Amino acid sequence: MKSRLPPLALCGLGYFAPWLWPVPAALRLSGYELVEWMTFAESVRNGTYPITRLDLLWPLAGIALLTALLPSPRGRGAGGEGDSNNLAIAIAALLSLFASYLILPAYPFILTAHTDPELRPQLVLGLVTGLAALFAAALARRRPHWTPLLSSLISLISLFATVRAFLIIRQPLADILSHPAPVGFGFYVAVIGFGLVAM
Repeated sequence: MKSRLPPLALCGLGYFAPWLWPVPAALRLSGYELVEWMTFAESVRNGTYPITRLDLLWPLAGIALLTALLPSPRGRGAGGEGDSNNLAIAIAALLSLFASYLILPAYPFILTAHTDPELRPQLVLGLVTGLAALFAAALARRRPHWTPLLSSLISLISLFATVRAFLIIRQPLADILSHPAPVGFGFYVAVIGFGLVAM
């Protein structure tokens, strides 16, 4: 079975690399940075463009779940092989939980996020993704034959979410810059990564 690690690494690199490549360089924002930045755009705040934080966080949720599903046990053979595979599953689970943590609102806003209508969905998504990542890690250990299908399905959904997120932010950014922003390499890398994982 082909390794999903290289394309999954592309997904993460693409998400955290610039999605936009405008001048000035300060606006060369990654998908992750756009989560916060877009909420301060006047056209977003006044409802002209109904964009939420979740629109840009769905790809990160997909990365968390794909990371948890990454290792698949190879059976119970030699003890050393089993131990190394258990370690791989544990590391993947920790990395997926870290990705889930990145979805949560930053401190100190997380302390009051449950009462904030804008931050509550982000808090819920982060917590649910963390729980789903733990479930996915357990599934990767107990039902390894399911992981390729689930990984392909999650990748396709994440690919759609990535393209959709980019398309819905294009016009608000064009309004701010007075011209369409050039596409950054991060967006392309993320799309390629999710596409390769899904194959």
